This record gives sequence, structure tokens and C-alpha cells, in this order.
Amino acid sequence: MDQVQTYITMRSVLFCRVVAVFLLAGLSVSKAEDQNETIPIQDVGPWVLITHPPKLERITEKIPYTINLTLTYSGSEELPEYVTSEALFVVKVFTTNDLTVVLNREEIVFTLEDVNEGNNKSLQVTGQVIGYVDLNFVLDILPNNGSVAADTIAILSDYVVTVVRESDTMDNIFTVIMIIMAVLNTINMGCALDMAIVKQNILRPVGPIVGFISQFTFMPLFAFGVALLMIDDPLMGFGLLVIGVCPGGIASNFWTLLLDGDVNLSITMTFVSSIAAMGMMPLWLWLLSGYFLPEGSSVQVPFLDMAVSLILLTFPLGIGLLIRRFKLSLAEFLTVKIIKPFSFFFIIFIFGLGFYSLSHIFILLDWTLVAAGLAVSLAGFVFGAFFAWITRLGRPQIIAVSLETAMQNANIAFVLLKTTLPTPYSDIAALPAIAQILMTTSILLVCLVIVMAYRCCKKCGKKEEKTNLQVENEEETAKALMLKDYTDGSNGNYRNGKQVETPPPNYYGGQFPPEFSWARQPSLIVPSSPTLDPRIIA
Repeated sequence: MDQVQTYITMRSVLFCRVVAVFLLAGLSVSKAEDQNETIPIQDVGPWVLITHPPKLERITEKIPYTINLTLTYSGSEELPEYVTSEALFVVKVFTTNDLTVVLNREEIVFTLEDVNEGNNKSLQVTGQVIGYVDLNFVLDILPNNGSVAADTIAILSDYVVTVVRESDTMDNIFTVIMIIMAVLNTINMGCALDMAIVKQNILRPVGPIVGFISQFTFMPLFAFGVALLMIDDPLMGFGLLVIGVCPGGIASNFWTLLLDGDVNLSITMTFVSSIAAMGMMPLWLWLLSGYFLPEGSSVQVPFLDMAVSLILLTFPLGIGLLIRRFKLSLAEFLTVKIIKPFSFFFIIFIFGLGFYSLSHIFILLDWTLVAAGLAVSLAGFVFGAFFAWITRLGRPQIIAVSLETAMQNANIAFVLLKTTLPTPYSDIAALPAIAQILMTTSILLVCLVIVMAYRCCKKCGKKEEKTNLQVENEEETAKALMLKDYTDGSNGNYRNGKQVETPPPNYYGGQFPPEFSWARQPSLIVPSSPTLDPRIIA
């Protein structure tokens, strides 16, 4: 009789708990629907796994967090026959991404007493890198401490865990340094800017039109196609689309300078594309973003940041033009001695610092993202160069158009993703853009090494050719001098019964005329020549 009463009491307690669970779940569902948020999906069945908190969002990297788990039985029928007092209930945890989080254990064991009394078990979750992951829980029932499960039940799916970065300090330092160095180098470029050529590019806008069509027609469509074909995650596909619709940036001007392209055309195209992006970016995002984002999502185009990027281009250029107007000697010094070494240092420094700043998320770049970024970069270079070539532009202009097409203003892309998506979803969406930037920079570094090696070989060849020519000239001069009698009948010097000509006095100790250039070379002592004159030997 006591056992029956105990059993009825236990069943009543379980029933009350189940009612409370469903009430709480109903409130959670209503709240989630109001806020458009994702909640864990409780699989329908007699076994219920209660989690606290209901989801684990925005946990910080490298810091452990605890999820409390409670296993209950809510079935209206009695427990199965194989469930005895010695049975074990093993809850296994599976993750959709092994890189984002680390679990302190993958199995949580409950006893029948834990189930009846509602005892909690803890699961420790530590974020490793920014991102999001779903935890799925499966229950194995082991009768009589057996090792073979009598039943396997999926009890909870899509428990969301999102991880945010530990600190943004490094990113902020990187951004400040990049802006300062970009402004300084843009001032240097302003000193070398020829406004007459810029005016000519505007009046006869073949180059800017080619760049506009390449950048705002080909690049968005190609990036969209690659995102659909190669990237499964819609957020990452959206990120690749965003980088494809962005205008050109200041970096393309620096690379154009280093690779001997038309800097005046490059700066003109950057200015034109930055203005055109005010209308072209919203148009393309309105047409194509619906393929990647849920219905009703709004994309926040960062018009303010686009205006700031335009100011960061035009204001330093204006300072450089003023230096060229009022301090021509300083402008010549910056143009001849400073601009190329500083551009090279800027690119290498920013690439290295950016690599270090983003190194913690490189483990998330799989081969599909790298391949997608490489495809977009190569296509931009090739199409821009081909389109410029068929319009009969010159080699420097082809280089400028190719670089302007393939290189986008990444800062605008990152700001757009930040304003459109919450953290860490915006960081994950930025991965294809990061892969594209890495591939573009790597290709350009290889091209720069090839160009620098070609310049060195060409310079050494010219020097060797010049040296050989000088030797030939000197030999011819020496032979001519050995056969020549230097007589003018005025200096009174005689050799072999003839008066001998000597170099004019104004050449002593100074520059020799071409026919006496050998006189400074002590190894060249020609018999019966003016080298016997003591004034020349001295």
C-alpha cells in the first residue's frame, strides 16, 4: 500500500513538473516569435530535457560557461519494463561545428533517482573562436548498467550557442594605424597627381566608363554566381555578395603605383566609383540579397561610412596638390624618394598586421571559402584587363582598370555586415570577404615580386651593356692616341724629333675631355703618349 501511495505521489510531482515545463516553453515560444529569435526544439516524446539557460548566446571566447540539464519523464504510461532501478540514462551531446566550442564532456549520465527527483547535471561549454553552433542531445537508455542501449531517443535539437570575440582592442588599433598610414600615403600621391591628366580622363571618360561597367556589372553578378554555386551557408554567401558590390578603395591606387599603372586614372576611377556606389550598392543588394537573407530582412547600406571613405580620399589628395603648388621641391622629394618605398611598406605592414589581427578566425576558412575568394579575385583581374584591352587602352591604363575592378573597399563591406547582422553572425558572414582580400593581396604580392625581379635584371643588363660600351670606347680612344702625333708647334716639347701636344692646363686635376679620359686610369699606360708628362702623372 505504501509503495502504491509513493508511486502515485511521484507521478503527481512529475505531472506538475511537465505542466510547468510546457507553460514555460509556451512563454518562451511567444517571446521568441515576438523577437524573431531561435529557440531549442523539444522533440515530441515522453522524455524531456530541460536546459538552463534556454540558449547560450554571446559567450566570450576562452571563458567557460555552464548549462544545467534536467532529465524528466512526462509519459502518461508507466516506464518501460527494461527501465529498472539500475538503469542508466546517458545523454549524448553532438555539435554542428567542432571548431567554435569545446565541451568538457560529451556524455551526461543520469540515474533513475536523478530522473525521479529532478536532479541537475552540468555541461561546461567554452568558446574557442567567434561563430555559432547548434547542440543536439540524444538519450541512450542502458538497462541494468548494460553497455548496449535498449532505446535511443532524440530529446533536444538546435540548442544555440553563439561566441563573440574576447576583445576588439586589436581591431581598433589596426583600424587607426591603417587610416593614419593611408592618409599619409594619399598625401604623397596628391603630390604626384597631374590634374591635367585627370581632367582629360573626365572629358574623355573611356577608362572610368570601362572601370564602372567592370566594377558594378561584372563583379556583383560574378560574386553572386560564385556564392550560389560554391557556398552552402547563406550568411557567408551574403558576405561574398556584399564584397562584390562594394566600390574600389584607396589600396588599388597604391598597388597601381607599385605596378607602374596609371595612377591618375586609378584615382579618378576610385572617386567615380565611390560616388556611384551610393546608388549601385542599394540597387544590387535589393535585387540579390533576398537569395541569402530571410524574407523581410533589411540591409543597412552604410552611406555615412561611404561618405567618410570619399573624404579620406579627396582631403589628403587636396593637401598633396597644395604642396605641389606651393612647395614644388618638397613635392618632388616626396614623389621621387618617398612615395614608392612608403607604399610598399604600407602594404606589407597592413597585410602583416591584418594577418595577425585575424589569425584567430583563420581556422574557420575552409577550402570552399578560399576557392570562392580566389575565383572572384582572378575573375576581377582578368575581366578588367580584357575589357580595358578591347577598348584599346594602353598598358598603364589596363593595369589601373584591372586593379580597380578586382579590389573593393573592404571597410564598407565590414560596416554593412555589422549594421545588418548581429554579432557573431556578421563576423561569420565576413569570412568570404576576408578570404577574397587574402587571395587578392597574395596574387598582387607575387606580381610585385616578379616586377621587382624584372626591374633588377633589366637594370643589371643595362649596367653591364653600358660598362662594355665604355670599355670599347676607351680601347678605341687608346688606340687612336697611340697612333696620333700631338703637335701644334707651340709648347716646345719634343719626342722623336717632333713637337708633342699636351692636354690644356684647365684639365689638370679636373675633368678630362673624352680623348684624355684614360689619363685617370693608372693601369692604362700607353708608350709614347701624354702619360709621360709629369703634370698628368701627378
